[in-house]
Amino acid sequence: MRPPKRPIHAVSTWVRKQPPKVKAFLAVVSGMAALVLLRDIVHDHDNLFVAAEAVHSIGISVLIYKLMKEKTCAVLFGWITQLY
Repeated sequence: MRPPKRPIHAVSTWVRKQPPKVKAFLAVVSGMAALVLLRDIVHDHDNLFVAAEAVHSIGISVLIYKLMKEKTCAVLFGWITQLY
């Protein structure tokens, strides 16, 4: 007997099966929704800038660490290639 699918797995499977045009449309709509949500939530845009820079710095640090330890970043970017 198979365990029930989790909702996030069902959604990701559905998105993977969609044609590229639908994926592009979903990406554009998601991006626009995220921008509207950020505009409504963030009142002080300086804090948003600081948070974005902090996340960017952490990402670069992870890449540097991974390059020094494993000489590759393939695992970090592997999930991006699965989307296409």
